[in-house]
Amino acid sequence: MSQSELETVHDVAVIGGGIIGASAAQHLVAAGYKTILLERGDFSSGTSSRTSRLQHCGLSYFSAASGSITAFLFHPLFALKSLELARRAMRGRAEFVRSCPERVEKVTFFVPLTASNAISISKARIAFAMLSACADGLPLDLKVYSPAEARQLPAFSGIADHDQLRGAISFTEYQYKWPERIIIEAIVKARAQGLTACNYTEVIALERKGGLWRIEARRRDGSLVTITARAIANTAGVWVDEITRLARRNGPVLNKGAKGANIVLKLPDQFRGIGFDTVTRSGMPFYIIPWGGLHYVGPWDSPAEGRREDFRASEDDIGAIMGELNALFPDLNLGRDDVLYSWAGVRPRTAFGTSALGSLDVMEHDLHAQGLPNFVVFTGGLFMTHRDAGRRITRAIGKHLAPSGAARAIDYTVPAMPDCTVFSPAAVRWAVEQEQAISLAGILRRRLMMGWNPDLGLDLAEETARIAAPLLGWDDAARQEQVDHFRQSTHFFYGKA
Repeated sequence: MSQSELETVHDVAVIGGGIIGASAAQHLVAAGYKTILLERGDFSSGTSSRTSRLQHCGLSYFSAASGSITAFLFHPLFALKSLELARRAMRGRAEFVRSCPERVEKVTFFVPLTASNAISISKARIAFAMLSACADGLPLDLKVYSPAEARQLPAFSGIADHDQLRGAISFTEYQYKWPERIIIEAIVKARAQGLTACNYTEVIALERKGGLWRIEARRRDGSLVTITARAIANTAGVWVDEITRLARRNGPVLNKGAKGANIVLKLPDQFRGIGFDTVTRSGMPFYIIPWGGLHYVGPWDSPAEGRREDFRASEDDIGAIMGELNALFPDLNLGRDDVLYSWAGVRPRTAFGTSALGSLDVMEHDLHAQGLPNFVVFTGGLFMTHRDAGRRITRAIGKHLAPSGAARAIDYTVPAMPDCTVFSPAAVRWAVEQEQAISLAGILRRRLMMGWNPDLGLDLAEETARIAAPLLGWDDAARQEQVDHFRQSTHFFYGKA
């Protein structure tokens, strides 16, 4: 951050550099707001890097219908909320797939219709009719299978209660091949339009003074900087309350974190390239999702607070997922040794109602009338509707503050760059010199694709460190320290030795 940037009064300071913060920054800059983005770690290093990696069509919002359509319809407020969330999911799906086809991949998902999930063909048709009405021209490719047809599908070979299948449905989902890359690219596009983007800059104090917000932040080297802005957009995910408490000591809790754990393993060839969308024995959403030649399975949900230790799957989490997977496909007879690695993400959930896991509400909180002028908090943000979130945050800021500059067209296209799906010295250099990477995880897992290969980038750590060392000023000892840290953190967060 240059001296001139420190002395500049920004229109908006966005706090939190995950997908919601990146989208907010991109939309605010395009709307003419002079914007600075502050992230205490690396961009896309928190919740956004541990998502389901699916541009969900919104089917899960109709989960209440798996029990009784009548009960669902007799709760009109809940029904309207579910429909609105599904509508946003479907529109976000169509918008993203059309604008960035390079960043998604079509996946066929199957839903077994069983006594345990209580979904009938008629209920499935109703749910998909609702979704199709919001499809914005991007089809779901729905297929409905009779009980006899479902039993003949190779995908259901070995499924529990095979002879009692009531039928099946299949439909198209879109998978983000690379969620971290999407965040980085949004920031790169926003920087081209004037965004000041600061990673490794932790906000430690907020004060309203002279009609402006004064933000004290600590840089990675320990130095302190002061930034001024007319407005704050708090997009810190599961940490939004932590940020808001810097500005006011008391106030309602707005977020409840929900940890979702997943496991990765190799399934038999009959499962290759296809996914499953069903529920656990307790009725919670449960997915089997293809990932290259592997699958990831989950989530297993539990309350969480956004602590470092929450971003890993415990042995209890892994055991619970394995139990559900073996209950669904008992013939697989999978054991702990079949798990190649695991991960967990702490999802931001709006603190609404009594659930320990929070609610599905996605919303902006304008705290202007609560004594925090020009202060907007966003909760429940989802990767699949991040552009909608960016637009909503921009509108919320605009209710109280006009932009200081002229609006420009927003650019969603994939930026020109080296092919970062193939390892090369040029791709490593680009990540460091153009995209603010300063660690091996930042290079391999958030700017390049190699950190998500079956070896999680461990096979490329040494070579990447040799290329990056002269660019980042690492001597031999520092280079080895970086390699050791990458290996240790990969083991800690993913259970991969």
